[in-house]
Amino acid sequence: MPKFISSPLVRISFGLVMLTVAMLFITDLLGLVPDTKNAELSSRKVIVESLAVQLSSETENRHLASVQEILRSVVERNETVVSAAVRSKDKLLVEYGDHESHWTLQPDDHSTPTEVQVPLFNEQGSWGTVEIKFTPLLDDGGLFLLHKSFTTVVMFMALAGFLVYLFFLKRTMRELNPDSVIPERVRKALDTLAEGLLIVDKDGFIVFSNQAFSRKIGILTKDLTGKRSAEFNWEMNAADGKISTLPWLDLLAGKPVPKGVTIKLKTDLKESYTFAVNASPITAAAGKIRGALVTFDDITEIEIKNDELQRTLDKLEESKREVTRQNQELQVLATRDPLTGVLNRRSLFQGFETLFSEAREEGDQLSCIMVDIDHFKSVNDRFGHSVGDKVIKLLAKILTENSRPNDLVGRFGGEEFCVILPGADIHFGLEIGERMRLAVQEGSGAKFTSALRITSSFGVAVLSENTTSPKELINQADKALYAAKEGGRNRVVPWSSDLEDEDQSDEIKVAQAMDVNHSDTRVATADREMAMGELGGSTEQLPAVDISTPTEQLITASHQAITVDVASDGQDQYPKASGLVSEKLSCVPNSVLLYDRIDQAIKRCLRHDTKIALLIVSIDALQRVIDTLGASVGEKITKAVISRIKQSLRFTDTVTLANKDELLFTISRLGRKEVVILLTDIQQNEIITCILQRIVSNLKVPAQVEGEEVFLNASIGVSVFPIDGEDPEILLRNASSAMREAEREPGMSKFQFYRDDINQRARKQIKLEAELHRAIERGELVVYYQPKVDLNNGNILGMEALVRWQHPQLGIVPPGEFIPLAEQTGLIEEIGRWVIQVACRQVRSWQEAGYGAVSVAVNLSPVEFRNPDLADEIIALVKEIDIPPSALELEITETVVMQSMDTAIATLRKISDAGLSISLDDFGTGYSSLSYLKRFPLNKVKIDRSFISDFMEGSNDAAIVSAIIAMSHSLGLRVVAEGVETDEQLRFLQDLHCDEMQGYLVSRPVPRDEASDLLARASGIKRMILDYGINFVELMEFQGPNLITGMAGVLNDFPTQVAGSQQDGHVPDGGIQRDNRQR
Repeated sequence: MPKFISSPLVRISFGLVMLTVAMLFITDLLGLVPDTKNAELSSRKVIVESLAVQLSSETENRHLASVQEILRSVVERNETVVSAAVRSKDKLLVEYGDHESHWTLQPDDHSTPTEVQVPLFNEQGSWGTVEIKFTPLLDDGGLFLLHKSFTTVVMFMALAGFLVYLFFLKRTMRELNPDSVIPERVRKALDTLAEGLLIVDKDGFIVFSNQAFSRKIGILTKDLTGKRSAEFNWEMNAADGKISTLPWLDLLAGKPVPKGVTIKLKTDLKESYTFAVNASPITAAAGKIRGALVTFDDITEIEIKNDELQRTLDKLEESKREVTRQNQELQVLATRDPLTGVLNRRSLFQGFETLFSEAREEGDQLSCIMVDIDHFKSVNDRFGHSVGDKVIKLLAKILTENSRPNDLVGRFGGEEFCVILPGADIHFGLEIGERMRLAVQEGSGAKFTSALRITSSFGVAVLSENTTSPKELINQADKALYAAKEGGRNRVVPWSSDLEDEDQSDEIKVAQAMDVNHSDTRVATADREMAMGELGGSTEQLPAVDISTPTEQLITASHQAITVDVASDGQDQYPKASGLVSEKLSCVPNSVLLYDRIDQAIKRCLRHDTKIALLIVSIDALQRVIDTLGASVGEKITKAVISRIKQSLRFTDTVTLANKDELLFTISRLGRKEVVILLTDIQQNEIITCILQRIVSNLKVPAQVEGEEVFLNASIGVSVFPIDGEDPEILLRNASSAMREAEREPGMSKFQFYRDDINQRARKQIKLEAELHRAIERGELVVYYQPKVDLNNGNILGMEALVRWQHPQLGIVPPGEFIPLAEQTGLIEEIGRWVIQVACRQVRSWQEAGYGAVSVAVNLSPVEFRNPDLADEIIALVKEIDIPPSALELEITETVVMQSMDTAIATLRKISDAGLSISLDDFGTGYSSLSYLKRFPLNKVKIDRSFISDFMEGSNDAAIVSAIIAMSHSLGLRVVAEGVETDEQLRFLQDLHCDEMQGYLVSRPVPRDEASDLLARASGIKRMILDYGINFVELMEFQGPNLITGMAGVLNDFPTQVAGSQQDGHVPDGGIQRDNRQR
């Protein structure tokens, strides 16, 4: 009894009763309760006064009989009147109802509520009274003696109210009790979760919290119930920085909730936690949101480690930048002359070797200019070495400014310089030399005093059929220089055969220089790698000059190219004395030269406010050709691609170039299958697009290589300075990212400009790759199952196994994101074997549970067919788990045939001979061919969902579906339709005699437990298939692929199931699942 009295239910009820009583008394005090006593008294007064008026005349006239009759009528007709009489001053005149025995008042007494007397008057005054005896009023008998008093009403309300309040409060509290909302077994299951969990109502109040959340926040679960979920010290910190409200409140408001929302919480215990939050709606039967189920995954430790890793990464990035800066300095020191900034002798010869080999192979022109300062020894003697150094620097500056970006300018030694002009014949070389000579002559006068006049001499030689090496070409230019000096200096002299008999000392000098270069290369390979730099200066376009030499043919190769190979081994590739050209495409040993050339182009762009474009071209089929036809054929294909690119660049319309005479470009090889194109002096981005379109157009035409027709399909990535980067490394990286993005696009020969989202996607892919390596060992990969139904009898024939990745922070990662990544990283084989193993174990589990012969289909990636032991490994797994081979079905796509048809056929035949079933998935979307159906040992053909979803709207898709079914049946193959979502699609497929179907009409992919439930309740599916045109299927809605969202589904069914016979979660037999979202 004391426990009952002290219970919250009794205390609340008693409090409500006291509140009700107080309100009744206040109502009475305010006069709001009707006063029945006063009304009764007023009524009695009116009766007596009326009677007195009526009896006054009758009594005065002594009509006593009439008075007697009136009194009788009054007494008998009024229940409250006991007796009545008329009394004179000395005696009772008339009375009725034994008045004497009831009357107690004396003549001088005042009237009472029960005895009322009214005086009678005549002309002399009061002569008598009318007396009426009434029954007592209701409360006249005492406070507790009357049953209809106000106090009685209050007492009744108190007692009855207490009982009523007790009853309804008990029921209400039972309804509000979380134990009744969430069954005890579910509560225990939720308490075992490591994740914190809250269930909130539509207003954001906490209905339930599990033990994990209670421990984190430091408040007991019973004390959390009823609190507003937003009242804690939350700090929103979403990945995109756009979340300002709690995610579950947005969900309750009907707003979309982003994935991966992180929230920080500071508890009253001064502890701070970081949670990854996911929220699922709890809906009523009509779809109205009743609340939300929220999970809190504690990622505090991960956050701390991520911060530490970020700090480490920042330090590494800083170190990387410092190393890059120092490498750039070392590169300048190794490739540049410290005094003049032009190429040093070693870098000059390395670049010259490349240009010479390319010119001989391509049949291009190549000119060499040797330059020497006239009377330089006297300058040193008269003005000192400091002035001599200034003269040398002046000459280097003039040579650089009067050359093209693709030309090589280097210091040969002392006061001698060498300029290499790719694509220039003798006339163009002479023009360049004359411009340089005049610039030196005029520039020295402006820079130095009149006492110091500087001139220079120039020797020009051009590549001819008889020139066998760069050494010989430099020797010829040096002889021409010697002739210029001998002829009076300050002249430009071309080499001719007449100079062949000149002194050979210069030739010896050149040979020594070349030998020193190669000696340095042999002795210090590392130094040699750092020594390769810029092959040409960076200046504006050359102005026209009027000289005596004819100019009609001076610009014979207006679009000039320099080709280098950063993947070569650096060996000497010059032709021997026989004059044969090397088969190597180029001979630059590493990428230092490419980086330096980009750096010089950037400096030029900054001076002239132009742009450069960096194009990376990937030859799509090159690796496959190399593996199939050999490296020599691959090399020829690369040459063909470069030749096509050069052709595209050389014949670019001059109008496109904003009225320039030439397009300046550099072509380099990067690795085995990539080519780098550097376009300089670009004014507008539209120019780049036009050039790309021309390149793509030329590459679409197939090439003939050793009797084989090869398609030169390419993917091109483009980065533009200064928009996409400000140094060579970033530009190359961004162009490479854009190229990989272009490779993912369908079609032949496509290009892609770099965008920020490409970089973000690449970063995300890198992160996913790191996480994917640990996904299996962490148990983050799970297998879902989607049933396949026989359209003839409605039986569930089997399931398709579909792998899902449940990432703790990112949530469900779509298969379209991590499957291609697994294929690229080689993890697909490990994942594939794991999925087959899980599927086989599930088949055995269903067989032991008595579900019969339920087969499971597993998708095989085309990458897996590269493994020669694929068939043996699968067959071994089937034998190890001890299931019938026919219970495992393998699904392949048409892409398999593009890898290696013969190998794929051999593998599939071995699998088929072992008794396993093989299906051709997504038929009609790839390289469909009837020969595949004939040559492959197939059992089934699966029609892609794209045809099923559209055939109700378009006759073409319907015709295709009908043709595929008829064709497959004629070949003895069963047909499975994917993506069936509506009754109309189902009936249409039945009319076409399709064999099997799968899709959201029956079930979405579900975990194994829910798949087992589908097998146990297969009768509903069977009725749907067999009852043509009738849609009375009961649907059970599963809200998600895991326990948490599945719990939301249980809550969505409350309270109907709790209140009725289904409160244990049981769904009537035949319930199936419908979900119209895409798989």
